[in-house]
Amino acid sequence: MSETPVSIKFHSAVYLTVALGIVGTLSYAYASPTIRGHVLIEHMPVGGLTRAQAQQKVQSWAASRLENGTRLTIDGEPYQIQSADIDLDYDIDGAIAAAWNTGRRLNPVESLAELAMLALVPMDISIPARLNIQKLQYEVDTIATSVDEPGLDVRLKIEGSDVTVLSDTKPGFLLDRPAAVQAVLKAIQSDKAETVSQSLTFMPPTVSTKEAPRAKQEAELILAEPLTMTSGHYSFTLTKTQIGDWIDSVPAGQKLDVRIDQQLLSQYVTNLATLLNADPQEPKITVVDGKVTEFTAPRSGRSLDQSQTVALITDTLEKRKTDDEPIVSISLPVVVKKPDVTDTSAQELGIVELIGTASTRFTGSPKNRISNIKNGVKFLTGIIVPKGEEFSTLQALGTVDNTSGYLPELVIKENRTVPEFGGGLCQVSTTLFRAALNTGLPITRRQNHSYRVIYYERDGEGNFIGPGLDATIYNPAPDFRFLNDTPAAILIQGSVEGDKITFNFYGTPDGRTAHVDGPHKLTETPAGDAIYVETDTLPPGETKRIETPHPGGTAIATYTVTYADGTEKKQEFKSFYRNWPAQYLVGIDPTKATSTPPLLPTR
Repeated sequence: MSETPVSIKFHSAVYLTVALGIVGTLSYAYASPTIRGHVLIEHMPVGGLTRAQAQQKVQSWAASRLENGTRLTIDGEPYQIQSADIDLDYDIDGAIAAAWNTGRRLNPVESLAELAMLALVPMDISIPARLNIQKLQYEVDTIATSVDEPGLDVRLKIEGSDVTVLSDTKPGFLLDRPAAVQAVLKAIQSDKAETVSQSLTFMPPTVSTKEAPRAKQEAELILAEPLTMTSGHYSFTLTKTQIGDWIDSVPAGQKLDVRIDQQLLSQYVTNLATLLNADPQEPKITVVDGKVTEFTAPRSGRSLDQSQTVALITDTLEKRKTDDEPIVSISLPVVVKKPDVTDTSAQELGIVELIGTASTRFTGSPKNRISNIKNGVKFLTGIIVPKGEEFSTLQALGTVDNTSGYLPELVIKENRTVPEFGGGLCQVSTTLFRAALNTGLPITRRQNHSYRVIYYERDGEGNFIGPGLDATIYNPAPDFRFLNDTPAAILIQGSVEGDKITFNFYGTPDGRTAHVDGPHKLTETPAGDAIYVETDTLPPGETKRIETPHPGGTAIATYTVTYADGTEKKQEFKSFYRNWPAQYLVGIDPTKATSTPPLLPTR
């Protein structure tokens, strides 16, 4: 049935009235300078208040809560947690904004729905609390430490490397710390934050005494051997006592777990890192007239991966519980960082890192010999060997006499060991020879001494290696020479510390590796019968020993260089040493004389 004109007008008037009422309500809501009625913040009425008034009221409430803090009672004993100690604060601005926006939404439908709901049910807005959870946990832990009554369960006692089972048990009473933290958090978020009640939890012993022998055996297996840790030339050893200090026995139900205390181990690794870690050092070079006058050696940096080290040590010790043979040595996970090269001279020359080194010792050398060794090192230090060029030791040393700082010292010449300027420089050339070998450079000239010399039969640590890795020099020959076939120049740096001479070669690595097999002594001949040389410098019939005996023989060393592309080059160094009998001078009548075959002169 169709509507009459009268009914249409009536309905239209109703709709218009309702629409105007809605518009008026919304307009009033948006234009009102106060918060809508029936709005509360933490149970506090703020309806009808301006934003500033509501802010003042809520701030007063928050200040009181912050001042009072939170009381945690444990079995009736009160402990106060101060608001400042846990960085407690309330988001007052957010709560005021939420109250103000009620009924003032951008969407009019949402606003009208909220206004309708407010007419029926009040709206209570919570104030979000903000705090530092780690600090709250610390406060609870501190309180727990003072109230806990730890019990005793079956456990291990370790003194040195001795493991004992302790079975004097008793129950404990402990605070459930996570539960206490959650209770405090819940209280702070509510309107009853002043007091939180908790009780200590009864903790009876749980470990079965039958578990003790197994746990004892596991601890003894972990302690079976020390543990050596290496990184390059660094070596550290964990003694059984140190390992024992880290072993912890932890109840796990009826079982007794044997573990490595991670906190104690981490502290040790942190201290270990301070000994190992080093920043990289970039090279600095000053070149004057083709020779380096100032040099800061490049040095790679080292950084111990501490978390990986803790895991590695833990895993190694834990495996001892089940492995037939305990692991006694591990390599530390050290990250190596190459130095940046910003120095222009170093970049141009390609002197970026150490590519080879060698040392020898001259223990027991006379004073003049030591002086000559130091002087020779001084002349060779700073020498730059350009790429593709051959290095000559004699050419680098220059004139060897008193004008260049050398002193008289014994050299092998003809059939005698006689004093000459520069005696002892063969210690320099021998060390250069070994440094060139360790660098992987082609050796173009090398001659062994005429007879064996004890100084050259030991390595840089003083260990005996035998004859066959010496290199003699004497002007104009023999000479020691090598070729620089690396991608860049090589800088020679020498040093003398105590009775040790060292040569370091700096340049650009190209992936080559070097290996020396030997020296191996092939034959040995006795020194032979003593030789008596007649002389008119002694009274007739008087004798004087002028040479000590040395056995002769042959030796060989095989030198292999493997390049980055896999190709290999070998050199054999064969050494022939003349037996050297004792020699004596015998005084005779001046009209008589004798002679013996000469030897190759060497220093």
